[in-house]
Amino acid sequence: MRALMNLAIEPALHLFEVSAMVVLNPSQQAVKRVLKVLADTPKGAVRIVRERYPQSRAHQVLSCHDLPPNLAAA
Repeated sequence: MRALMNLAIEPALHLFEVSAMVVLNPSQQAVKRVLKVLADTPKGAVRIVRERYPQSRAHQVLSCHDLPPNLAAA
């Protein structure tokens, strides 16, 4: 599984699914993406998506899952 993570913003304690409209190139239309993000809070998950995709819009947290104890300690 690949997930976005930025420990400088928040520790990776939960797995969030964040929906965002992402523009990869100014000449392209926006594409709706569902991204997996490791963060502590929903607000932090959205900040990580915004940092990774600066032109992203319409962020929405779809779900949150706790990490298994063996992954959270790693």
